[in-house]
Order: sequence, then structure tokens, then C-alpha cells
Amino acid sequence: MKRILVPVDFSTHTNISCRYALQIAVASGAEIILFHSFFDQFYYSDGGMSTGFESGILMTDEIILDFYKQKEKKLHELAAALNSSLSEVKSAGVNISCLMESGNPEVQILSAIGQLSPDLIIMGSGGMGKKGLMAGSVARRIIDHTEIPVIAIPEQGKLPEIKNVAYMTTFDPDDIKVIANIEALLAPFSVKIFFLHLSQSDPDPEAQQNMDRLRENQALKTFEGRISFHLSAYYRDKEYLQNFMSENQISLIAFIPHKRNIFKNLFYQGITREDLFQTSIPIMAVRPVQ
Repeated sequence: MKRILVPVDFSTHTNISCRYALQIAVASGAEIILFHSFFDQFYYSDGGMSTGFESGILMTDEIILDFYKQKEKKLHELAAALNSSLSEVKSAGVNISCLMESGNPEVQILSAIGQLSPDLIIMGSGGMGKKGLMAGSVARRIIDHTEIPVIAIPEQGKLPEIKNVAYMTTFDPDDIKVIANIEALLAPFSVKIFFLHLSQSDPDPEAQQNMDRLRENQALKTFEGRISFHLSAYYRDKEYLQNFMSENQISLIAFIPHKRNIFKNLFYQGITREDLFQTSIPIMAVRPVQ
């Protein structure tokens, strides 16, 4: 892995998502690019005279320039803080750069992805209100519109470990490719993989057969000792998901996002997208490498 893109909005999510990216960068040697996008839309004032509109434009330009400088300063201060934390733990240096654009955050993030071709995107799963850069809807749309793996980090005080990954399988033909991609991205951490399928019936012979096929797949034999398979009929039980994550010390929930609805068939009926975010565990959307 060479490059990690970290969109930030300076909300309370920013610190934890940056620290999460930093631990991956230190382990993998990847570069971190901190990215910030801000709205530059201001109302123009018209004084009612021939010079009024021009004055309004001049004032707006000054406001935008000042706003830009403030955000640019914050971005570089954030990079400096991350570099400082590396020095404190005497860790090897990580190249941290900054990029800032004005405009719609979603559009600019997608543009930055196209421009920079990162290997991984790490962003907060919430942020500064409904219009904030890291608002959940923005994070979900980024997941829905990029082929690059995305890790969304919920707000929390403690830096999450990268240790045990719950892979939510719906027995997609690309499961093996996705697991290989996860393994490549998180190779320095030797993560354990927990295949988990939430079945709609008990017993569910078809689901059991599919899980057995995964268990016997030769491509997964390389994970010997680091992989397990779990089939549950508690698809309506919201507490089951929480308990499973807690009992197995799950530190990351991974899944394949679908093009039109990233959570289609991920959780059935009783388990919703909101339930996933409420687990307070980072989520990772990964598409198969073609």
C-alpha cells in the first residue's frame, strides 16, 4: 500500500480518523494525504447603486480568501500534530501531505480520489452537522461511488485496534477476492477474519451449505488459525450483532458495498444501517480487485 487519503473536516471525528490512518501508515509505510474541502458559496450583496454589486464581490473575495487561509492553517497544524506524535513514540517517519479544495465536499473528495488514486480512504462516519464534510450521508455516498476501499471511523475517545475483522457475507461470488484485498491492505496486522452470515431461518440448509463451501475453499487455507465461520439465525435480533462483536472483540466490520444500495442484503429486515453505525466499530467497504 502506497497512499492513504484522509478527508477531514476538523470536527471531533478528525482526530480519531487521522490517528487510525497513522497507525496503518506506520505499519505499511504508506503516505498520508490529508484532504479538506469547504463550501465557498456566499451571497452577493447589492447596494442598489452601480458600484454596489462590485463592492459585494470584493467583500466576498476577501471573506473567501480569509476563510481559505484559516482552513489551510488548520490543515497544516493537523499534519504537524501527527508528525509530532510520531516523534514522541520514536516511530519511523511517515510522509504526510495536505491538499485543500473549495466546493461541494462529496464532489471534491471524489475528484481527489480520481486525481490521487489512493489505495485506501479513511474518514469519519459523522461530522459537523448534516452539511458537514463527514456527515454520514456524505461518507455513504463516497462508499457508493468509488472502487477504492473505505474505512469509516465512528467518534470515540480510544484509538480502535486493528485486530479482528468481522466479514459480513451474503455469499457473494467475490467474497474470496475481497478477503484477499482486506488481507493485502491490513497485512502488517495479521488480522483474524470472522465470516458472519445472518440467516433468515433456522435451520437454513442453503446458507449452511454455502458456509461449508467457504470453509473448504483452498484460497482461505492460508488463513489457517486466523479464520472462523459463523452462521446465525438472529437476523432480527439487534442485540445479537452487538454481543457477537463484543464477545469476539471485533475491531472492524467489513462488507461488499452494492452499487445502488451499499447495505442491500447486508442485514435483513430487523438489522438496519443505523444499527451497524451504532456498534461504534469502524466499518470497511471493500470491492473486489478486478
